Amino acid sequence: MAEIKKLYPGGKTKAFILTYDDGVEEDIKFVGLIEKYNLKGCFNLNFGLMENQFEWKHPSGKTIKRLSLQTAVKLYKNHEIASHTMTHPNLENLKKNEILLEMYRDKENLELLFERKVRGFAIPFSFFSPLVKKCIKKSCFEYGRISEESFSLEPATDYFAWKPSIFHLNDKLENFVNSFLQTDRELAICTIAGHSYDLEVENKWGLLENIFKRINDNENILSMTMAENAAYLKAMEKSYFTKEKITNASPIPLWFEVYGTTVSLPPFKEYPL
Repeated sequence: MAEIKKLYPGGKTKAFILTYDDGVEEDIKFVGLIEKYNLKGCFNLNFGLMENQFEWKHPSGKTIKRLSLQTAVKLYKNHEIASHTMTHPNLENLKKNEILLEMYRDKENLELLFERKVRGFAIPFSFFSPLVKKCIKKSCFEYGRISEESFSLEPATDYFAWKPSIFHLNDKLENFVNSFLQTDRELAICTIAGHSYDLEVENKWGLLENIFKRINDNENILSMTMAENAAYLKAMEKSYFTKEKITNASPIPLWFEVYGTTVSLPPFKEYPL
């Protein structure tokens, strides 16, 4: 129905997501930056490496260090946290029970530390397989983010093999963001992934700040976490239309544009056409 368009909460037409890995010290500056522009982030953490404040030497010579647990609790209080395995192994080298243990232990410890549910998982490195996907589901995560870019403005089609739109070191980042700002496709989404230490090593802070400012200045864009986006779009899948009405068969409010009017449809309610 061309006269009816699905919208994000608040009547927004587009969603913007940030998903960043490892919980490193550069996240302190990064969180300050995104909060300056009223944006949310999803931070994918390894409890075991943060517990020991693991550090390693980047090829540039810079030492990359994990945040302490105490710092992380304060820093991410307004953002989503997700599991990234307990110790950041290459999952290709692990058996099923070892993969599950990495997921279970990280999820359990993060939930105890942050005193909230950990709803998502992001794979370490880049290996992904049907077995890893099964383990994500078995570990009771609501979604799994992988490392392959989609270069798409469309919502995820498989929440357990969720491709970010683009990584922040991709040379096409600015062009992709421009296409996101210009598109009028229904439920458009831009998901940027990366590590905050990249911005220090590659001197990209200015580039990202310019993007964040443009996103914040656009009144049609809603900043969401990964879990928020997945939950909302799964609920939207439960809506349906007839010639006479729109039905929201989900437990949360859903938003639509109906013949030019923005409508918030309460849970389990109908809107006459």
